Amino acid sequence: MMGMSTLLTQFDRYFDLKGLSDFSSLGVSTIRGYITAGLPCYKVKGKVLIKRSEFEGWMCKFRINEAQNLKEIAEEAVKVVRESKK
Repeated sequence: MMGMSTLLTQFDRYFDLKGLSDFSSLGVSTIRGYITAGLPCYKVKGKVLIKRSEFEGWMCKFRINEAQNLKEIAEEAVKVVRESKK
């Protein structure tokens, strides 16, 4: 039987860039741009790791609500990526 800490560790795991790309359906270069724009990450021996819970929390700011204008959200996402490339 698994303990609670084992279950939490399996759910709240760390992804490398490729793993997070597969999980999120975002491209690796897009994720790199988001890291530059403030996505929390860790660097261990040159490998970039992103914790699932931190990624999901960060993604909440991109959630579309009925009251928001879709065009406004798209423009903000483009702005974040452009600023990360400066």
